[in-house]
Amino acid sequence: MIRGVLLPIITPFDEKGRVDEQMMRELVDFHIGASVQGLFVLGSTGQGPAMSIEERKKAAAIALDQARSRLPVIIHVGTADADTTVELAEHAAAHKADAVAIVPPYYYSDHTDYEIVAHYKAVAKAVPLPIFIYENPKYSGISVAPLFAVRMKEQVPNIKGIKVAYGQGALLEYVRLLPDVSVFTGNADLFGLVPFGLAGMINPPTSFVPELCVELWKALDSKDYARAVEAQKKVDTAARLVAAALRRYGRSPLAEGFRMRAFAIKRFPKWETEPMPKEALDTLARELRAQGILGQ
Repeated sequence: MIRGVLLPIITPFDEKGRVDEQMMRELVDFHIGASVQGLFVLGSTGQGPAMSIEERKKAAAIALDQARSRLPVIIHVGTADADTTVELAEHAAAHKADAVAIVPPYYYSDHTDYEIVAHYKAVAKAVPLPIFIYENPKYSGISVAPLFAVRMKEQVPNIKGIKVAYGQGALLEYVRLLPDVSVFTGNADLFGLVPFGLAGMINPPTSFVPELCVELWKALDSKDYARAVEAQKKVDTAARLVAAALRRYGRSPLAEGFRMRAFAIKRFPKWETEPMPKEALDTLARELRAQGILGQ
C-alpha cells in the first residue's frame, strides 16, 4: 500500500499553452529531491481535464520518464466516457505508471451507481494497475461516499486507493470500512488522522513546499508528535495563505508559489487568466517568509 506525501504536480505550459517538457522534468526532480513518497499527475491541479487526450499522454509520458521508477507515480486518467478513460489508462500502463486515478465520469452527474461502477470495471478489465478512486464531487458532480466505495471495491478488487477531495464522507469512515485501501486526504491536516490509519496527503496548495509536507509526514510516521505539531503549524499556514489566494485569484497562485521557488513557470493554468496583482503577490511572499515557509 502506498503511504505518505503524494504531491499533485502542476503541469506547466509554454506561452502557447503547450506542455512545457523541460519545466515539467524540473518539477518532477524537485519533488523527488524533497523525498516525497509519490507523485499524483494530471488531476485537477495537473490540468488533466482541461487538456486534449494527446496532451495528457505527452504529460504522463514525460513525468513517468523523468521519475524513472524512483518513486510511485499515479496518473489521473478520468474522463467523461469509459473508452477514453481506458485509452489513457492503457497508455499509463504502457509507460510503467504505478497506478491510475479515476474521477467518476463527470458532467452526467445523474449516472446511476451501476453506471459508475461499470466505468471503473472497464479500466480494471483493460489494465492490471491498481486503481485510485478520485472522490471529488465539487468537480465531477458525483460523490463516492464510504459505503458506495465499499460496494465498488467488492466489484473492482484492484481499487487500492482513494483521494478524498471535497468529499461528503468522514475520512476515517473510509479508513474504517476499507482497511486494504490507502486513503489520502486532499487537505493539509494530517496530525489528527495519520495515527488512526490515514495513508497520507495529496494537497495542491502546499505542493510548492514539499519539504514541509515530508517533514510533517516523517514526524507523524515516527510518532514524534512534538516535532509533528510544529511541522503541522507550518503546513497549515502555507495551505491557508495559498488557499486564500486561490479563492480570490483562481489557479494562478499555484504557479506563483513555484516562481517564488525560482521555477520559471511560463503559463499556468492552461486557460487564459489574469495574473495576481503585484501588491497581492508581494503580500503573499512577505507572509510566507514571515512564517518561515520561504527563505528570507
